[in-house]
Amino acid sequence: MEVEELAEYVLVEAPDYISDLPDECLACIFQSLSSRNRKHCSLVCRRWLRVEGQSRQRLSLNAHSDLLPLVTSLFSRFDALTKLCLKCDRRSVSIGDEALVAISIRCRNLTRIKLRACRELTDSGMAAFAKNCKALKKLSCGSCTFGAKGMNAILDNCPSLEYLWVKRLQGIANAATAEPIGPGLAASSLKTICLEELHNGQCFGPLIIGSKNLKSLKLSRCSGDWDKLLQVIADRVTGLAEIHLERLQVSDTGLVAISNCLNRYFPSRQNPGVY
Repeated sequence: MEVEELAEYVLVEAPDYISDLPDECLACIFQSLSSRNRKHCSLVCRRWLRVEGQSRQRLSLNAHSDLLPLVTSLFSRFDALTKLCLKCDRRSVSIGDEALVAISIRCRNLTRIKLRACRELTDSGMAAFAKNCKALKKLSCGSCTFGAKGMNAILDNCPSLEYLWVKRLQGIANAATAEPIGPGLAASSLKTICLEELHNGQCFGPLIIGSKNLKSLKLSRCSGDWDKLLQVIADRVTGLAEIHLERLQVSDTGLVAISNCLNRYFPSRQNPGVY
């Protein structure tokens, strides 16, 4: 009798509530998990694999050159991305223009992108990317080799760009050949500009001056004399709320110009925002 009762108990299956969940609810659950746990969940069944891929909005990839053959299959699964990070180490060959263009074709809804040590990208690749991803709001690039033309393509094709962070952009290192950057269509939407470790950062002058809605400006370890440019910035960019200067060649002339701007538009001086 005990064996029969036990067998009957084993055969009774508990209801599968998870399978009855709509895809939308399952996607909400995945969004509350860490990236590692999401990967584990995607291996449970085909449905979870599909829902997890379609609901993922952030993705970080090693941008090595061997990523190119995987672009089609990878981004067919993750077709709802809005935030993408492509990073490569210094010892490896990074992706080139072909891979970046292929990614941009499949990720036209991108609003944020980070490029780290993608040294094979050129101005042509950035121009094609900008035309395909016009909804971009945040661009962060470090140790890349494209130049002013690629940056101007972003500014001309992305009218909603709000945040720009540039570090060690090698394509503008030559002051004799580098063309001015900006202002472009993005000048009306930019709120934050961060420039770090640039040998010819003054070529961003037209962009800074033309960004009438700029709220935060950070200049760190950028070579050259910044006094004259700071004078023009203080006179034309009237909405600045924060200026961060770090290891910069600035004399009393540049600081006086900034202080006059702050006196005019921020009379309280309790939180001037100059570091």
